[in-house]
Amino acid sequence: MNEERFPTVRRVGRWCVRVAPRVGFGLLVLFVLVAIPWTYFNIKWGLELEAKLAELKAQGLPLTLAEAAPKPVPASQNAAVLYQKVFGEFSSPGLVPERRYIGGITEEEHHFITTYIKTGRAERRQVRRILSRPAVKRDLQIIRRASQRPHCIFPVNWEGGAGALFPHFAGLRSAAQMLRIQALVSAEAGHLDEALDWCRVALRISEHAASEPTLIAQLVAIAIQAITLDALERIISGQQLEPGVANDFQEYLSRIDLRKAFTDGMIGERALGIETTEAIRRGTYGSVELPIVQTYRSRLAWPLWKLDELTYIDYMSRVVEAQRLPYARAVGEIESANKELRALPFYQGVLAKILIPVFARVVHKRAMATANIGLCRVVLALKAYRYEHGAYPETLDQLQQALDWELPQDPFSGKDFIYQRTGGGFRLCSIGRYREDDGSVPPTDSPQKLSCDDADIVWQCRR
Repeated sequence: MNEERFPTVRRVGRWCVRVAPRVGFGLLVLFVLVAIPWTYFNIKWGLELEAKLAELKAQGLPLTLAEAAPKPVPASQNAAVLYQKVFGEFSSPGLVPERRYIGGITEEEHHFITTYIKTGRAERRQVRRILSRPAVKRDLQIIRRASQRPHCIFPVNWEGGAGALFPHFAGLRSAAQMLRIQALVSAEAGHLDEALDWCRVALRISEHAASEPTLIAQLVAIAIQAITLDALERIISGQQLEPGVANDFQEYLSRIDLRKAFTDGMIGERALGIETTEAIRRGTYGSVELPIVQTYRSRLAWPLWKLDELTYIDYMSRVVEAQRLPYARAVGEIESANKELRALPFYQGVLAKILIPVFARVVHKRAMATANIGLCRVVLALKAYRYEHGAYPETLDQLQQALDWELPQDPFSGKDFIYQRTGGGFRLCSIGRYREDDGSVPPTDSPQKLSCDDADIVWQCRR
């Protein structure tokens, strides 16, 4: 056997001894080449993250959902204590109560009365019989008292972060639906003041919902507002309103501040995102099996995790500030932020892109709710004008001259709503998104050139 061609074990050992230092040196060089940038970026992005979090904390802004949670109040001021007597109590924070409807009505009865407006008169009589039950009347009065309390704080497990549950929102929305029906029934019976009062109760419920610092709370609030304003439009469309009644309701609507509510909600969402990314790094974020989540639990990925959290905070801070802007500017700012986020390198903002929803749609929903409230305020002013002058004004400028407050403008155009006389009544419209699905806004140089047939949101009064 040729020893030169087939080296022995001893010769292989000697070869390994000679090569080992070179391999070890190469591995050391490779380790240093990797360790230096890892250490540099870990320190750099870590310091930037600490500074960013310290800046938010110095401004008194929350870094966790628990920090954003409402502070406890006395039970005598807490509307949630009364609401839970109607649609279910929590035995402990976050526990979902058994579904319960106002006055003990069944699920079938609840479905029936919430769709009664589309039915015949015989069925409407059945709706009135349901609403006249003592238990239903009692619960509606409890809701009225609850709506008058200044605070509404349910026992939510805020420390649960993304796992926090909000089952009370279903109860609040169900209560608003019942109030809508009660208001319509009261109006049909000729009790206009009572009908308007029930609408006010429902709107106060929406304010209670919006007092929680989450995005879902704001969406529930505007859903309740939509339910209520639909009833209000039906009630006042064919009614005459005394100026005192119209002005009181208008003044109440003018105090509903959707921008502040949505800003607070986005601040809470930002805190939730920060808390979630921290939980992912610590490995305490449930049992999520996304590859990026598994990767960020590794110490080697810490620099990228810190960069990801920085990216998320910067993006969400722009979204928070956008809530304070008019609709067109807010949408433009968020679309710009989205474009920049998508243009980032593949390794940056991976988790942020997963956590962030489509906030431009949220701004649109806020603008829709703002438009509906503004339309209602103008309609009430028009009703008061007709009561005093015998006819509606020919233009909104004519109406403005008779008022000591500024008429609200269409949030979509930044200009006056579209106003058209129709016989003895009128149509008042918001251009909305101009019937576009992509969120685009029509030219705003002269929205009065558009008609209500072009608009997305229309209020119509017969007389």
